[in-house]
Amino acid sequence: MQLKLNNCDLLTDATVIAFSRHCPYLLEIDLQKCHEVTDLSIAQIFRNLRYLRELRLAHCIALEDGAFTAIPRDTTFECLRILDLTSCEKLTDYSVEIIVNAAPRLRNLVLAKCKLITDRAVNHITKLGKNLHYLHLGHCHLLTDRAILNMIKFCNRIRYIDLACCVRLTDSSICQLATLPKLRRIGLVKCQQITDRAILALVHTNRTQPCALERVHLSYCANLTINVSPISFYGM
Repeated sequence: MQLKLNNCDLLTDATVIAFSRHCPYLLEIDLQKCHEVTDLSIAQIFRNLRYLRELRLAHCIALEDGAFTAIPRDTTFECLRILDLTSCEKLTDYSVEIIVNAAPRLRNLVLAKCKLITDRAVNHITKLGKNLHYLHLGHCHLLTDRAILNMIKFCNRIRYIDLACCVRLTDSSICQLATLPKLRRIGLVKCQQITDRAILALVHTNRTQPCALERVHLSYCANLTINVSPISFYGM
């Protein structure tokens, strides 16, 4: 069963709690842009819905760490695969730690515009290992190369990663992202420290086969040049 209530601006915790209590087999919940939803109802979702597969909370701006700290340490959500927390700007690394421990089989994790997230959160994300396929960390401007390099060691099946506006990242981490064998899409908008070296690494990772990338977003990467020979891309 799916519950889609996105953009219901007047929706309150009472409705969400009622659904969580009386519909224990809900599989997908979409509360995007439900601005009145607070920690109270999200805590009830995790208390009552053990089979949840997908939870979308993008732009639920009232949420804080309390939405997740209420999850008992010994409770796991083995079915949860997709969690979207876009623009939940009050969440900290502590929430990420709890989420990863509670949902060890997460496949898609979106933390875009969670501006308090630091390297510590990414280090917790590494526990997802090979289960993680899709990761959005756009606008998490506190992240550094160290966290991304550590993540690559453990999460080597990532297919999509967005690091837009992660302004502290350099060629060092992007060159290592290029080694991910499953990588198909990467977003690097406004990563202004990266240079041609990083882009060439993405192209040259495997010279024996065509580049597997399907989409590379590089808008506003001001240090990229046009002084790259076509031979550099296709090999000799």
